[in-house]
Amino acid sequence: MSRVGIDIGTTSIKCCFLSNPSSSPSTILHTKQVHTADIISSDNKHEQCAQRILSAVRTALVALAEKSGALILNVNTVSVCCQMHGVMLWNDEHDTTTLVTWQDHRCSDDFLREIRSYSEFSDDLHAGYGSATLAWLARNTPSELKKYKHCGTVADYLVFVLCGLREGVISDHNAQSWGLFNDKTRNWDNRALNTAGVTINLPKIVNNGNIIGCVVNEKFSIQKGAQVFIPVGDLQASAYSVLGASSGRVFNYGTASQIVHTTKCDDFGDLPVSVRRTLYTDKYNLVTAASLNGGNSMEIVFKLFSSLTADLHYDTVMELAYEKRNTDLRVCPVFFGERHDTGTFGSFSNVTSDNFTVGDISAAVLRGVVENLCEMMGGVQTNFDTLYAVGIAERPILQHYLREVMGDFVLFDKDVTAAYGAILFDLDNMK
Repeated sequence: MSRVGIDIGTTSIKCCFLSNPSSSPSTILHTKQVHTADIISSDNKHEQCAQRILSAVRTALVALAEKSGALILNVNTVSVCCQMHGVMLWNDEHDTTTLVTWQDHRCSDDFLREIRSYSEFSDDLHAGYGSATLAWLARNTPSELKKYKHCGTVADYLVFVLCGLREGVISDHNAQSWGLFNDKTRNWDNRALNTAGVTINLPKIVNNGNIIGCVVNEKFSIQKGAQVFIPVGDLQASAYSVLGASSGRVFNYGTASQIVHTTKCDDFGDLPVSVRRTLYTDKYNLVTAASLNGGNSMEIVFKLFSSLTADLHYDTVMELAYEKRNTDLRVCPVFFGERHDTGTFGSFSNVTSDNFTVGDISAAVLRGVVENLCEMMGGVQTNFDTLYAVGIAERPILQHYLREVMGDFVLFDKDVTAAYGAILFDLDNMK
């Protein structure tokens, strides 16, 4: 029995091939394809081309098939996860809108407050959330909604094309990430959505772990007939790649960054506005501090340095940062704001003539990423389970700050991916 996992990220596609997962040793192969899909990233809008993403998925799967020594992936199941919160509309494979991603900020605070007031179940609605974006489109470009039959995350679009589905479907993980979702019934808050003017047919919500179709499209180097699971959230897939079915805590550094810890499903204690409770497994939910800032904040600084000199490489910057790990420069690196505090952005403090260097600035940004997450999680009771770190295996400077701020941790290497976690999650939670 062989499996394939696909993770549709904000900047790249990651794929994983897993053969004989129930035996030892099993074979695990990975591929990565940068998709360069950004087409609008200004005026508070962040959109990506769905066709470029689909093309990158095909390229990554072709490479995975070749890596496995075959022309086509002979697998039994396909598991998919993706960047959460985003939404796109479509009629068929080629007739689509762009993907409005989680980084989109077209929804103003006043608009969001109004839409939140329509819901009696949840006020967890922020810029970049699918329900907020649909409400914005309904108010500002209603003709756009009327042109399309289906909507969903980019992963839902992929499985629609892959399986030749006739209706849009979405997992409870990703439906919750859109906002205006009733956690108790695990269904849409239809009253709030209707009041907001959202008239498009919303995707049918399917609980995670369910098969929703079989591969019929031969363009993706996967054999026809392979069963396809409902796509899950990349947050849940990433956590599962580390924790599996056990409890624990995870620090994840990627384009953005997160700290998550498991909590029992019947634990509904109050949480600060900086964290959210997300669906996970039948036994656990996740309590998550999900910052909008992480590797993207460091990328902003690197682009500045690169504009000043063409000879500077990213790895060199990281080495310089490690040399200056004890800098007294302080940076609050929330250059992209935060969902719970949309009026606060990045800042520098304690700047002197001696510490305003490439190394000092880079070190202070990375320390700030870790400190910001810990502040977001402040006040949350944790179970002090083992802390695992993902995405920093090649970054000694981040390991230094994580240990300094949060204490000892278990380091996971680069082979632990959301694509791999999606496979494990679906196998263990299959309905």
